[in-house]
Amino acid sequence: MQVLAPSATRVIRGRTIDTLDPGPTGGVHRGFIRVDPHDPVFFDHPLDHVPGMLQVVAGLELAEHAALLRPANVSFRLTFTRFCELDAPVEVSATRETGGNAFEFIQSGRSIATGLLGRRETALPAELAVAPALGNGSMPGELVHRADPDNVAVGPLTVNAGRVWVRVHERAAIGGVPSRVSAVASAIEAARQFVIAILHLWGRHPMGTKMIFVGLTADVPTQVPPAEMTRALSWQPTPPEQTRKLHIDVHAVGDRATTVGSIVIASRCVDDVEYAQLRAG
Repeated sequence: MQVLAPSATRVIRGRTIDTLDPGPTGGVHRGFIRVDPHDPVFFDHPLDHVPGMLQVVAGLELAEHAALLRPANVSFRLTFTRFCELDAPVEVSATRETGGNAFEFIQSGRSIATGLLGRRETALPAELAVAPALGNGSMPGELVHRADPDNVAVGPLTVNAGRVWVRVHERAAIGGVPSRVSAVASAIEAARQFVIAILHLWGRHPMGTKMIFVGLTADVPTQVPPAEMTRALSWQPTPPEQTRKLHIDVHAVGDRATTVGSIVIASRCVDDVEYAQLRAG
């Protein structure tokens, strides 16, 4: 693969893309991820690697620059195959292909993540439900691995009709990126935090457990609901042994709750010893 030289690109003043190829080559769009350890959102607490959410948002931002986020609803899949390190440039590419747009993240000549972005073709059922009483507060920061309370993206847990619900805090959305990027990325980040809380409370993983983001599939709108509505997430509880891959539903909530999308997140939970072994390997 031909790696784009940083000096040949133009600076994009955004949250996640430092430089962008001035023109696609053979239908391939490329850019370099901005990795700023002082970023108050992506590096909310000390990390020894680049967080997966930074890669997610960088991929979506590149997609927006390449006019790939235009559909009202998209399907975005991403699988992480290696840790992304802090000390080497990370290139992300988007290639237009039949049946979807392929994404790849390259660091030090090796693929560290791959993905696919396309239009969501499957229509959701016209499901209307009584709106749950969503809490206005925030989830405790330690329960979602956030040090800064302003970075907590979900409200407290509400159990209604056998499902667990949380409100999405738009104020904690990924900021500084185009609106379509923010709409998709903030839903994914809220779902990721929701999953962390689920893994602690239902998966029975103790505090201090490291939760590794393995992959995701997000079928979501590229716009947030109107101002009179709010976004919420819900989950149907499953046994602890079935929590490695969690299906989260996305809703627009007003007088009624309408399902507008879904996010599936796969993770791996390890203790400090297992984590050190993974990093050493």
